[in-house]
Amino acid sequence: MQTNTHNNQKLTKKERKELRRKEKEQEALMRDRSLMTKRWTKRFTIIFLIVSVIGGIFWYSSTRPTVPTNTLLTVVEDDWIKGNKEATVTIVEYLDFECEACGAYYPVVKRLSEEFNGEVRFVSRYFPLPGHKNSQTSALAVEAAGRQGKYWEMHDIVFENQNSWGEKPAPTPEVFEVYAQQLNLDIDKFKQDVASQEVEDRIERDGSSGVKLGIQGTPSFFLNGEKIQNPRGYEDFKVLIQSAISKTSKEDDKLSNKN
Repeated sequence: MQTNTHNNQKLTKKERKELRRKEKEQEALMRDRSLMTKRWTKRFTIIFLIVSVIGGIFWYSSTRPTVPTNTLLTVVEDDWIKGNKEATVTIVEYLDFECEACGAYYPVVKRLSEEFNGEVRFVSRYFPLPGHKNSQTSALAVEAAGRQGKYWEMHDIVFENQNSWGEKPAPTPEVFEVYAQQLNLDIDKFKQDVASQEVEDRIERDGSSGVKLGIQGTPSFFLNGEKIQNPRGYEDFKVLIQSAISKTSKEDDKLSNKN
C-alpha cells in the first residue's frame, strides 16, 4: 500500500521556502496591525485627556466664585488716601515705586491731588513688579513709614529720588533707611516694621487685588471703578476727572429731585 497520497505529498524545498516567506509576511502584518492599534489607542487616550482637562478648566472658570470688581476697588479703612475721603469721585492707582512710568506720572497725580483736593479722593495701592530689585524693598519702606504717620512723605521722597536707587542689580534697603532718618522716623521701629509679616501682608493684599483686577503693568488707574487708559498728561487726566465730577453731580441732582 502506497503511504503518501496526492494531498499529503512532501513539499519541495522551493515550496517550503515560499510557505515560510508567506508565514513571515503574515506575522509581520499582524505585528504592524498590533502596533498601529496601540498607537491609535495611545493617541485617542491623550486626546481624551487633553479634552477632559480643557473642559475641566472651562467648567471651573464658569462655576468658581468670582470677586466683583466693585468689591476689589472698595476703599477700605487702611487704604492710603489723599484728598476728600467722602468724595463721590475716586481714583485708585496701583503703582510700583521703581517703575519709571510711575515716576513720570508721580508729579501729574500729585498736582491733580492738590488741585482737586476737596472733590476727589486719590487712593494709592502697591503693585511691586518682580523684575525690579527694589520694588518690594521700597514698598516695605513706604508702608513702614506709614506706620509712623509719614506715608505720603516717604511716598514723595522715594519717587523724587527714584533715579538714585532704581534699576539696581540688588535690593538696597540702606537707601530707604537714610530717607527714614531724613523724615525723623524712629529707625528701630522702622526696621522692625520693614521686616514684619504684617507689613509684607499689607503689600501682598494690594498686589493680590491688582492681579484679580487683571493688572499687568504699572501705573494702572481706576476712575470710579472703571479702568482707564493712562492719560497722555496732566491736561488729559484733568479732563477725565472734571467729566467724572460733572457726571456724579448730575446723578446727585437727579436723586435730589426725586426726593
